[in-house]
Amino acid sequence: MKLTLTLKNLLATLVVALIATVPFSVVAQDLTVAKDGTGTHITVQAAIDAAPTNRTTPYVIYIKNGVYKEKISIASNKTFIHLVGESVANTILTHDDYSGKAMPSGGTYGTSNSASVTVSGNDFFAKNITFENTTGDAPQALAINVNSDRAAFKNCRFLGGQDTVLANGDGKRQYFKDCYIDGVVDFIFGSSRAVFEDCIIYAKDRKDNLSGSYITAANTQQGQEHGYVFKNCIIPANRGVTTYVLGRPWQNDGTQTNPAHNKTVFLNTIMSSAVKPEGWAKWTAQTNTDIILYAEYKSKNYDGSLLDVSQRVAWSKQLTDTEAAAYTNSNLFGDWDPCGIESGMCSAQTPDIAVSNFGGTKGSTNTTFRWNISWPIADVKYELFRSDDNSTFTKVGEVPAADAQNINFQLTDALPAAGSKYYYYLQASKDGLATHTTQTVEISRVPTITVTGSLSSFTQYLDGPSSAKIYTLSGINLTDNIAITPPAPFEISTDGTTWHGNTSPVVLTQTNNAVANTTIYVRLNATATGIFSGNISHSSTGANTVNVAAAGEKLSEYPRNSVVLQQWPLTENNQDNASVRSAGVVASVPTFKKLYVSNGTTVPAFPAYSASHGQAFSAAADGSGLWGTASGGPGGNLNRAFFEEFKVTAASGASVRVDSILVTSAFYNTSSNTKLGIVYSKTGFQTADSTNVTGGKGPAGILPSTANGAFATPIILANQNTGTNHRFRVALNDADGVMLEAGETLSIRLYFSCGSSSAGRYGLLKDVEVKGENMSLLSSKLPVSKEQLIAYPNPTEGRLTVVHPAAVKGASIAVYTLLGAKLADFATQSGVTQTTIELNKLVTGNYVVIYSDDKTRIASRIVKQ
Repeated sequence: MKLTLTLKNLLATLVVALIATVPFSVVAQDLTVAKDGTGTHITVQAAIDAAPTNRTTPYVIYIKNGVYKEKISIASNKTFIHLVGESVANTILTHDDYSGKAMPSGGTYGTSNSASVTVSGNDFFAKNITFENTTGDAPQALAINVNSDRAAFKNCRFLGGQDTVLANGDGKRQYFKDCYIDGVVDFIFGSSRAVFEDCIIYAKDRKDNLSGSYITAANTQQGQEHGYVFKNCIIPANRGVTTYVLGRPWQNDGTQTNPAHNKTVFLNTIMSSAVKPEGWAKWTAQTNTDIILYAEYKSKNYDGSLLDVSQRVAWSKQLTDTEAAAYTNSNLFGDWDPCGIESGMCSAQTPDIAVSNFGGTKGSTNTTFRWNISWPIADVKYELFRSDDNSTFTKVGEVPAADAQNINFQLTDALPAAGSKYYYYLQASKDGLATHTTQTVEISRVPTITVTGSLSSFTQYLDGPSSAKIYTLSGINLTDNIAITPPAPFEISTDGTTWHGNTSPVVLTQTNNAVANTTIYVRLNATATGIFSGNISHSSTGANTVNVAAAGEKLSEYPRNSVVLQQWPLTENNQDNASVRSAGVVASVPTFKKLYVSNGTTVPAFPAYSASHGQAFSAAADGSGLWGTASGGPGGNLNRAFFEEFKVTAASGASVRVDSILVTSAFYNTSSNTKLGIVYSKTGFQTADSTNVTGGKGPAGILPSTANGAFATPIILANQNTGTNHRFRVALNDADGVMLEAGETLSIRLYFSCGSSSAGRYGLLKDVEVKGENMSLLSSKLPVSKEQLIAYPNPTEGRLTVVHPAAVKGASIAVYTLLGAKLADFATQSGVTQTTIELNKLVTGNYVVIYSDDKTRIASRIVKQ
């Protein structure tokens, strides 16, 4: 018995000893994520979903090495979630959403919900993880959105471009220790109380080669004692293309009723030549610098000497020893001590080898590969490997790191042969440290044609070709030009003026092996009536042929007449214009849902209604011009709850067709996700008949299918501070329109969004018009006169002269079938008493010709031979 007990005790002692030698994260995890199926879950989100809610002690999710491309959200009731990666270089949480990108559920992403990872649960902790957004330099695309209190990060990387890290939450406490953060514009921003200690802040060169940019954009709220504090950090040198200021004051640009009291402090930070001598910047000339605290304490050069700060902006501050000493974690965070999260949380550690931003840029003969190391380490060896089959790799280059100051490196290799591709990876190694092997990148010279957009159905009438529709085309790695061939009887054009048919393809000339984005116009131009379809082919030697489907119909009738049925100027009030309103519709006023007109005081030049801007409105009930989700607005995404609704109702005895909506619209002082989507319904949106408009024209011409006014593909509205003049016309049900019988109502909703969270950002809307026609001869309240209209010769072979009363402005002559369908419409000249019209395209038969103005309708029956 004694022997058995002794063996048990010995085994227990060995187990304890073994556990003591294994990293805490490997044995203490509650769940394990592994892409190869060796854990409890394959995805990170699945593990988070499985975690209990409202924890008061840590719940550890261990994540094995792998690239996890998924949209991750940690809800507010998922508290004390701890994510621990196997290694910071190889445990990567990534996605590629960005502001303005279409969402699968409809609408588009804004800034905040573009994040690859969103953290809302308090007491969150992450260690040894890379958070990444692969969008690139622009637009706004977050790697992480931290909106929780007591959130901490240890040995993590944050990779992105514009707006990489949103450290948010109006004073919520957040701590970043031994982390690496990179980006190009405002890449650390928000309203939290955040400390960045012993971090690498890498301000990358902008790919657009702009010379200036911004590191931080804190919008510290009024009454909040602290904003961002950087302690003992390093801002390394980039390649010298872009220099940066340390910060600019978000939401302090002179338009806010309660501007942010921006606070950002750098303590004992090494600053390279990437930082501009002036150090800081205003947001606009109207920024209130009196409420800003932009401060530094003993900013340093790499050799430890004090940095020359003599050229800093006058309204920034250099802290004294006493002032700097007050920036302790206890003073900043109160009763929360992030150092107590785990043993060694706040102690120094040996940095990991972690390569960032590895990629290749093709030149005329070579590919240049560039990268930077996340944490500066001397004596690292970088080796470049290449393969032509993505299987067998050969070393093609090597470069050493001479010191721990320069973090930027590059190597070159010859381009692959035309029509082929190479695969590359980089291996970074040093004795005593784990080697980092990057993900593989592809350098291709395989010719590729790309088409963006699609074509809706065409309708052609008797008076000529159909209206044009567009898509865009581009090509890379080309060895030959691109030939574009439409099917008969469709025609294509690159300028909307010169047209090419099936027998004369368009040829786009490649320059430097590429064809830039090119707009392709398409129309149907058939000689005979009927239905037509086929593919527009795009071909180039060595490239896969890309087809775009085209379909349409030529009708045996003239285009339907389209005149203004109802108009709302919105320059003095929201009443419709009685002098323009058709007799076929009744008066109506638009209504708002969760939108409100301007108070006229936040921005006095933009009252609720004005002749220059029309109606000014936002999602703020106090009229202050706020749109952000934090203030109850839709933010940068269209939301079904925020709209202005216009109603068109057919009058008693009338039958009208509504075919298009025209609006003049823009935004004041912002172009951040400023969008307009238009949807209509004949049941007041009570049933599933909500229908999107089907494209049209804007100030730049035909609207592309990616921004044609539908809810999921909204029109992008411009920033127009001095006058609203961008006019858009969108179609209902393509060319056919929507029929309204007497008493029926068409409800039209205009949805707006704006990504700016500042006050004084107003949507602008002016001259809303609904166009179409009265379809019945009896639909007008003006009866047809018993007096016979004189028209000769009658019968006619084509040309007809109509004698009528002296024409007034707006008078017209229309040709109808005997059943009341309008076939053609002709304008008259004011003051004239006869008008000649051409009817040679009418088929043989009997018709009615009607002259009408605002007081008179006179008809005559004619015969077409």
